[in-house]
Amino acid sequence: MSFEWSFSTPEAEGFDSSILAQVDDYIKAKRYRLVNSVLVMRHGKIVFEKYYNKFNESSRNNIKSIWKSILSIVTGICLDRGIIKSLDEPIGNYVQEFSQNIHPYHKLITIRHLLTMTSGIYWNGGVHYHCPMVTQMMRTKDWVAHIADIDMNDVPGMSFQYKEWDVMLLSAVIGRAVGGTAYDIAKEYLYQPLDIKSGIWPQSPCGFSYTVMKGEEASDLSARDLAKIGTLLLNKGQFNGVQIVSADYLEQSVNESSSNALVDSRITNNGYGFLWLLYPDGYGARGFGGQELNIIPDKDVITVIQATPTPSSKAYRDIQENILSNAIL
Repeated sequence: MSFEWSFSTPEAEGFDSSILAQVDDYIKAKRYRLVNSVLVMRHGKIVFEKYYNKFNESSRNNIKSIWKSILSIVTGICLDRGIIKSLDEPIGNYVQEFSQNIHPYHKLITIRHLLTMTSGIYWNGGVHYHCPMVTQMMRTKDWVAHIADIDMNDVPGMSFQYKEWDVMLLSAVIGRAVGGTAYDIAKEYLYQPLDIKSGIWPQSPCGFSYTVMKGEEASDLSARDLAKIGTLLLNKGQFNGVQIVSADYLEQSVNESSSNALVDSRITNNGYGFLWLLYPDGYGARGFGGQELNIIPDKDVITVIQATPTPSSKAYRDIQENILSNAIL
């Protein structure tokens, strides 16, 4: 079935249009020249959509680490379809490098630990999160083997640390489980049903999909594409009348207590679900350079912010907090 966008006025959907009208002036006053897209949806209808820098509704923007949250959905699809058996399976069942006793903690790492970034593998993001450890890894031919040789910092499940290793290994697990790549699953079972256009995610030399640090142009999505992802979450895994991913998995994904099921109750993961950021009023995804997808379930609101990422680019969370959130009546 084809999908048709619906549109409405801010006033009809419970927004203060005078506040939304301040977006242009706010972006100019802040000199946010790299912002490309601002989109707001409520009750399944687009109520505000602005583009800058020659962008339009078809323009695709680099999503950076929002890809992590998309990979979380892909993981749920794999669970629903029996491609993986359980979130509590050891990853060594799929990536043999973690079943070879290189480190005694390796056999304890589960898929859930990767989803919640609690694997315990040592990580140093470097100054301004420039990820020198990833740069070093990319000089090797077998990225999974390289990660397996990195020391363990904690017992798996005992501490949260935002890091690239866990999402890389999750993509490798999915690829090994399906006999292909995580992109294969995303394309067939997520992007095609949602009519989302994306380039093929690049592959590591050892064959797993990864988009944040290499070949990033392939992870470009439009603001409306991201709004579709938000709609899928708000509709409990359904899109255009089709169940894409189970409601139960998505509920776990954005529930901190579910995400921390195997984490000591004294440990906090700083509001992180299954690769989703958890906020007081909802949840969302962010990517370096100002990429944002925000979902406010109680208000039935989705917002998207996109910007061109550069080595010195900013985050634009204040657009959401000072304008978009305050416009909701």
